[in-house]
Amino acid sequence: MDLAVLFSNLVGLFLLIGVGFFAVRGGLLPPESSRPMSTLLMKITVPATIVHSMLRPFDPGFLRLGLSMLLVGAVMFPLFGVLSLGLSRLLRVPQGRRGMWCCCATFCNSGFMGFPVALALFGEEGLTLTVILSIPFNLLMYSAGAKMVCMDLPQDGSARPISWGRAVFSVINLSMAVGLVLYFTQFQLPQALLAPLGYLSDATTPLSMIITGMNLSQGSVSDVLRDRDAFTASAARLLLFPAAAWGLMRLVPGLSPLVLGAALVNLSMPSPAAATLLGEQYGGCTQLAARTVFLSSLLCLATVPLVSLLL
Repeated sequence: MDLAVLFSNLVGLFLLIGVGFFAVRGGLLPPESSRPMSTLLMKITVPATIVHSMLRPFDPGFLRLGLSMLLVGAVMFPLFGVLSLGLSRLLRVPQGRRGMWCCCATFCNSGFMGFPVALALFGEEGLTLTVILSIPFNLLMYSAGAKMVCMDLPQDGSARPISWGRAVFSVINLSMAVGLVLYFTQFQLPQALLAPLGYLSDATTPLSMIITGMNLSQGSVSDVLRDRDAFTASAARLLLFPAAAWGLMRLVPGLSPLVLGAALVNLSMPSPAAATLLGEQYGGCTQLAARTVFLSSLLCLATVPLVSLLL
């Protein structure tokens, strides 16, 4: 991988994050506007991007790549979850924060940041593979991740994680199913649909980065720098777990370099903004979630190129 290209793309994306950050800090946009914009992103532009990325000539070889990526996600996220539970005890993360610490360390920002980075670095094929990686991510983030968040609550049964049915039938997964149907059938969409689909797809990258910046604007830098748990969760998310994933993937014979590269870059993304949303929904430690998302998103500008040296 050309590290100059990687760093250039990350800087460009980070500048877009700055647009969202200063738009809120400068009073141009209210902080609460990030929520409807996130809905627009996750329910309209990202699904459009997914479907658009699947409009490609049928290639049996690509199916093998997709299956490999699916298996990578199905193995890595549960492994990260198990490792995070052990690390949280080893690092003496206090009760009331431990579940959120595990959630932030285990899962990555494969949607807001992973999709645009994969598209910039690996093109449409890399984006499609990242979409496939998001299938086990979505299933586990909103089920096992919700259970992690609920670890911080009194065990009185007052909070229940999102059901498997809701996780499986998310808009992201449904758009993936539509994309696969179009891919296997090679159905040609009319230009009247294809053009707006392309426009919406093009909006995903800037919109996702601006929303990330808006979310980061809610954090206090001084509080983040004093939060030991935010630093240790970020270190696990950005360095320890990607290095472990690289070591395991290198042991798999015949694994495509494209799968290895796209998976490693995505697994080295910062903690997901969805962790904060889960904390709000189930009463978890949103303070730690916001600080870890803030810190890991800033540090990834240095750590993603560092992890990419392994490729």
